[in-house]
Amino acid sequence: MTAMEWVSVEDALPENGQAVIVRYARDNWHSEHIVAGGETRKHWRWQAAMFVRGRTAAEAKAVNRYRSEDEHGNNLRPYCWREFGPGTLFGQDVTHWAAISDPCE
Repeated sequence: MTAMEWVSVEDALPENGQAVIVRYARDNWHSEHIVAGGETRKHWRWQAAMFVRGRTAAEAKAVNRYRSEDEHGNNLRPYCWREFGPGTLFGQDVTHWAAISDPCE
């Protein structure tokens, strides 16, 4: 078995529509607790998501239409991470991603 290759969003982004595992950057997605010996550990949560490329603020303004993946309002980057369920993570909410594939294919 090989390890997943984690990629920083500062280095590269997935293909539009690609399924990935993401590392959520916000504080409410991890917790710290003290284990035996007084050591503090962080427990990060990971999320399966689909990368969705959007439009820059200028492009969205030109057509006067905004989507969740567009750079607008709380989404500071022209893309989002659509969760497999009802949620979406803003572009800036993810720091790293790793490609996934269907093991049954």
